[in-house]
Amino acid sequence: MTAALSDANVDWKARARAQQAILDSIADAVVVADNEGRLTYFNPVAEDLIGARAPELPPDQWSENYGIYYPDTKTPFPSQRLPLVRALRGESVLGVELFIRHSKRPDGVPIVASARPVYADDGSPQGAVVVFRDISDRKNWEKEIEQQLVAAHERNETLDRMHRTIQELSTPILEIWNEVLVLPIIGILDSRRSGEITEQLLAEVAGKPCRFVIIDVTGVEMVDSSTADRLLRLVSAVELLGARCLLTGVRPAVAQTLASLRVDLGPLLTLRNLRHGLETCIRLSNMGSASAQLQRDEAVSARSAVRR
Repeated sequence: MTAALSDANVDWKARARAQQAILDSIADAVVVADNEGRLTYFNPVAEDLIGARAPELPPDQWSENYGIYYPDTKTPFPSQRLPLVRALRGESVLGVELFIRHSKRPDGVPIVASARPVYADDGSPQGAVVVFRDISDRKNWEKEIEQQLVAAHERNETLDRMHRTIQELSTPILEIWNEVLVLPIIGILDSRRSGEITEQLLAEVAGKPCRFVIIDVTGVEMVDSSTADRLLRLVSAVELLGARCLLTGVRPAVAQTLASLRVDLGPLLTLRNLRHGLETCIRLSNMGSASAQLQRDEAVSARSAVRR
């Protein structure tokens, strides 16, 4: 019987040495505390990260002694919230990020820790174990990604500003006479640009006293049926706001294309160039003013006749 006990003791010691060798060799830090809150084991990685083991140090002093902070690197982490302390109370804790800074690690180390309680075969509590690792590489990678995202956002904002500037320069809306706006269109009038021009022009017409809009297409070298349709939709939208549209600057090639496609421009008045368009707007404006004056004079005369 004595021999059997001796063999069992040898076997237990061998298993204990094997288990410690395993814990000593893993890449993560491992710390074990008994049920009384005494730190009974630090593997080499743990000693490298948080310093030497202090077996008699009470749990309420762990954070201060080992320099444990919140991830903000400034706020001390309360000892009672440490994963190992919570595990001693029976909790299982996963993935808590912490920051460690002490005399041997003056620059500090970000870590992530998980802890679990340890129970005997009969279910009685025996202590707890915490496993944690250095996540400096991950934090550096996250910081680099964040910097790249910020840079990309700034580039996108710059591109958006450039796009708006180019849009404003390529499609300026000018007030060249009293109640007369000019919209020079240069280049291709695709669906996206047509929508932007329509929105911008309608805002100008609604925000200013406007009776005429001259759409100058001198800078448009090619027109197809879809372009003509977008142009007519633009004219219809403007006239719904009470302004009249005139089309100027149609090139001979564009005129031939519109004729061959049998595009009906409807009541849209077309003129040779911008100067003729402005002259027409002024003439129509003067005619409107004269007509209005005539109507006012007739109304005054009618009222005078009634009084007599």
